[in-house]
Amino acid sequence: MRTDPDAVEAALDSARLAVFRHEPDWSGGPGGIAGDLEWIGCRYGVDGIDGQGLAALLDAVTDSDRDSLLGLFALAGGAVRGGEFRLKGAGRDIHLSCDALVESGATGRPLRITGTIQDISERRRFEETLNDTLRAKQTLLAIIDACPVSISVADARQPDVPLVYVNRRFQSLTGYEPAETLGRNCRFLQGPGTDPETAAAIRRAVAGGERIDTRILNYRKDGTPFVNELLLAPIRDGDGAVTAYIGFQSDVTEEARREEAERQRQRMEVMGRMMGGVAHEINNLLQPITLLTQELSDRHPDDADAPYLDMVLDCARKARRIIGDLLAFSRPGTHMAEPVTAGALVAATLPLVCKAVGPGVVVNERTDDAGSALVLRADRTAFAQVLLNLAGNAAAAMGGTGAIAVTLGLEPADGAAPRRARITVADTGCGMEPAVLERAFEPFFTTKPVGQGTGLGLSVAYGLVKEMGGDIALSSTPGAGTVATLLLPEFEPPATA
Repeated sequence: MRTDPDAVEAALDSARLAVFRHEPDWSGGPGGIAGDLEWIGCRYGVDGIDGQGLAALLDAVTDSDRDSLLGLFALAGGAVRGGEFRLKGAGRDIHLSCDALVESGATGRPLRITGTIQDISERRRFEETLNDTLRAKQTLLAIIDACPVSISVADARQPDVPLVYVNRRFQSLTGYEPAETLGRNCRFLQGPGTDPETAAAIRRAVAGGERIDTRILNYRKDGTPFVNELLLAPIRDGDGAVTAYIGFQSDVTEEARREEAERQRQRMEVMGRMMGGVAHEINNLLQPITLLTQELSDRHPDDADAPYLDMVLDCARKARRIIGDLLAFSRPGTHMAEPVTAGALVAATLPLVCKAVGPGVVVNERTDDAGSALVLRADRTAFAQVLLNLAGNAAAAMGGTGAIAVTLGLEPADGAAPRRARITVADTGCGMEPAVLERAFEPFFTTKPVGQGTGLGLSVAYGLVKEMGGDIALSSTPGAGTVATLLLPEFEPPATA
């Protein structure tokens, strides 16, 4: 069976492949470029290659690749050689791959070189495009990884929608390394304080392929809670099916606290206006009741009904004290503030506290010089009312027996903000559950039995402290007591001209 040379050459042209044999003529030059060259197949745009031998091919090779082509004819080296080089094409280079078999003579010089040259331009362009794509993706991933917003991606096609990517901000926000998060559903960030309804809403949104923007209480690896502002958005394929969920997380704990404080302030303002009007009317009614009952008691001190009058008078006076609390809460700004040292304020109030808490409670005082010398602008009576309310609550929490620690110190300075005196009232009582602690400053909220508390003590203390420009906060552990912390700013007298 004979092979048609034209058919072979046509097939080689179609495959962009050439078969060559070159017999170097070393007498014609030291590089072995001269000599006979037989070329079958594609010429890649190189004209006269048979007649000119390798010279025509070398002229067509890009300058930077000539050494690669000449390496095929080097004196040293193995019998099987290969390499790549480029030809100068019209508008763009042609990438060629060469594999050659070298037959050497006694001198070590190549006597005959046979091999193939194949056009791999499309392969190289594909690889370059692929590399460009990979570089673009790597750049995008690097940008996402460096993004200051926490980003996570969950695979919606897998059971339980596990996380498949988290950026560095997610790691710093939660404290978890990627190995501890990838492959897990993000519910591992939830904890005892997480709202079940919010968690259920997130599950429903994911199950329905919907976007959700919410806030949820999450927990870091070390157990620290934080308010997570979460945006979950579905990623869909060309058919509209949800393939993944991308999540954006932000720690908005401080913002949530400020918002809650503002809501608390607004609630107390509304309650204050309402209570002020009611208290004023009740106080007007109590005034004659108290005066007339006292008058009757003075006129008939030996009457058999005198104890009843005393009971009426005692109830009326208690009612007036409650009304006084209501008016103090509802009428901020009515106190006479004056410059006074924190130490003097506490020293003047502690004797009253010791009498008010009863004989079964010991009041321990501790002060430091820096905190004691700090000058505040406060109303002495209002401050005494705050400390009395806090100590009264502490004594009640301990059942009338135990110890209260009152500590006066200096709060570290925060930037350009003024220094603040730090006054704490700590008890060893029953403590408060988180749900109770959250509502502790609400007017009329109390956990005491009916008739044993109005729920105004802490709300009045809150209003009076705010009136002095300070802050008040509670921390409590069930079974381990409660600590009330007052922060009152240093008084800075106005500059004189």
